[in-house]
Amino acid sequence: MLHRRGTMVKRRDSAPEHVPVNGLHRIEAEEARLRREKIALLRQELAKHREAVRQIEHELRALGDRDAMRTVGWVNWEGVYDQLPTKFSARQVAVLAGVGPAHVASVMHRWKGERRITTTGRGQYRKVTHARQT
Repeated sequence: MLHRRGTMVKRRDSAPEHVPVNGLHRIEAEEARLRREKIALLRQELAKHREAVRQIEHELRALGDRDAMRTVGWVNWEGVYDQLPTKFSARQVAVLAGVGPAHVASVMHRWKGERRITTTGRGQYRKVTHARQT
């Protein structure tokens, strides 16, 4: 305690010393574990809801809903590729992805550049089996 103008004043810059409490470390470790579990559960739940939203948006786009077409958002092209049969059409890709023909053409061009697919006819493609490396 300091004296200031004749009064007793506590020092503000002094932090309280750590007082060991039996079992406190165990409780803090348990809190950290529970926090990690809660985060994992919430992430799983969020992933489920995001997938449901993607499916609904896909259905709306397939029906030609203008608002859904404007908010196409992210498409999991790897997932689309995996769902395709060995021989497929650009139209099949458009239906699976729920996007327009211009977007499909752009992706087909990229996949051809990556040598994942080859053209077999107008709007017709075939997967190149040796191109996939994981």
